[in-house]
Amino acid sequence: MDDLSKPSKKRPKSASSTSSSRNNSNNYKKSKHDLISTVAPIDSDILNKYTRGSVKFNTNKIKSKGLRLTLKETQETIIENAQKTAATEVLLTGEVGAIQLEGPNERTYKLKQQVIKENVDLNTAKNVIDLQLTKFGPYKVNYTRNGRYQLFYGRKGHIAMLDCLHNTVQLETNVDQEIHDAHFLHNETLFAVAQHKYAYIYDNKGVEIHCLTRHERPFKLDYLPYHYLLTSVGHSGWIKWQDISIGEYVAGFQTGHGPCKVLKHNPWNAVSHCGHSNGVVTLWSPASGKALISMFCHKSPITDLAIDREGKYMATTGMDGLLKIWDLRKFGHLHNFKLDHPATSVDISDKGMIGLSIGRTVQVLKSALTSPGDVTYLKHSIRTPNPALSSGGGATARAQSLLSNVSVSCVKFRPLEDVLCAGHSHGLTTIITPGAGEPNYDTYEADPFMTIKQRRESEVHSLIHKLSYDMISLDSSFIASIDKDQATVKKEHLELFNRANKIEPKVDSKDRKRGRNKISAKLRRKQKNVVDAQTLKLKEKLQKEKELNDKVVAEKVKATIPVSLQRFVK
Repeated sequence: MDDLSKPSKKRPKSASSTSSSRNNSNNYKKSKHDLISTVAPIDSDILNKYTRGSVKFNTNKIKSKGLRLTLKETQETIIENAQKTAATEVLLTGEVGAIQLEGPNERTYKLKQQVIKENVDLNTAKNVIDLQLTKFGPYKVNYTRNGRYQLFYGRKGHIAMLDCLHNTVQLETNVDQEIHDAHFLHNETLFAVAQHKYAYIYDNKGVEIHCLTRHERPFKLDYLPYHYLLTSVGHSGWIKWQDISIGEYVAGFQTGHGPCKVLKHNPWNAVSHCGHSNGVVTLWSPASGKALISMFCHKSPITDLAIDREGKYMATTGMDGLLKIWDLRKFGHLHNFKLDHPATSVDISDKGMIGLSIGRTVQVLKSALTSPGDVTYLKHSIRTPNPALSSGGGATARAQSLLSNVSVSCVKFRPLEDVLCAGHSHGLTTIITPGAGEPNYDTYEADPFMTIKQRRESEVHSLIHKLSYDMISLDSSFIASIDKDQATVKKEHLELFNRANKIEPKVDSKDRKRGRNKISAKLRRKQKNVVDAQTLKLKEKLQKEKELNDKVVAEKVKATIPVSLQRFVK
């Protein structure tokens, strides 16, 4: 008890301990820049991938202090998020597949699909299917964004949906009408079909949900997932947008190039690309009443086009037998490839491979977007027996039956997988293309193993984050920028249009300096520099007249002002 009753002696803090505590407290008050600087250095190419363009806002000419601070905070947030996302790339352990050759003289396109199938894992090998459907062809294919469900449809009305994860048929029906195109909507529960007269929407049970009577005689359909817009082009040459979330018709414009059968959208800015029979590709937005850009790509009708996932490159094919690569950042031509025959379909994979359908052959090009050399990666010929030829006879008849009239009508890479699906006149065939799929995918964006509950939640989140169609523009960075005056915007659009179409600005070549070297003109120029008494008098007279006019104008202005406020007028 005696010890407890004694007053406790507290040890005073030393100067060193107080300074160390201040240093510790200051460590928790670091700014964002100090926290970012402590992270390990990140490659600039990886950082640019996540910053999504330029984030340096020019605030020198902005007078509003609040706006300058808002733009500065926005810039810091973008950089911080990009660095955090880029730093997590070390956690991406998936590797891109590839074909390794034993010798320098070997070629990958000489490998048969049977050999590739025997040397891959079981999960990849089970994706190889060959469906013989000779009644309702030719067939075309479409996938959901996560690559799990496959929708294939025949020209004569047959529609089927396949679960690629379990290889089970989810839907099979026949609409008893000619089908031009079909496309999944936001997920596998709804899909749109371009039939003979109108576009229809069906659910995953094959029940007709809606008839889009405004989309008459459509030839091609497309879907913008972040805007919930269904796009169509058809026989009338009109491009139309329909909001499927509220059922509202958004916009429709006449392309001015006749019937259109080619339609794709740029994943980067959601601008729709239309390929026409006169070799022109036009770029459209529902917020603009006319084409944003018109590109003359081929001297013959365009058969198909494809755009890579980053929205930088576009591949076009025409009846002239050329495959052309275009840079969408400057709308310029990079290089082209001469094909044996005109390609009827083209597609670009997640990793930049190009798939082509040429007659009965499926051809895959690797690094074709950036390399103009020999880039042939794989070749596969569709060989389907013809019952009329193989019903009897010997080896010669069977050999001829393998060379029956088969034509590939559509090629489509399966998202997130090393699989290419080819729809042809006799059914459906899938081939293995190592290195085509993305090994490290974002499950928040597209998850092939999504459950029913996760699908419902993602659908609600996507509806909440739905973008307005007004945001569809060539330059998607304008959303976080300051609105410009109309004169500047028109001037920039005109310069972009002239640069894309290689139109030089008009220069007045007429000589406006006639008679410059005449004797009278030389004397007048000399007389201007002579200062004499008459010139001084004239200058004094003009100065007095100016002062008198200013005084008269000031009196008139003063007369219009009330007497109580005239003392404030200078």
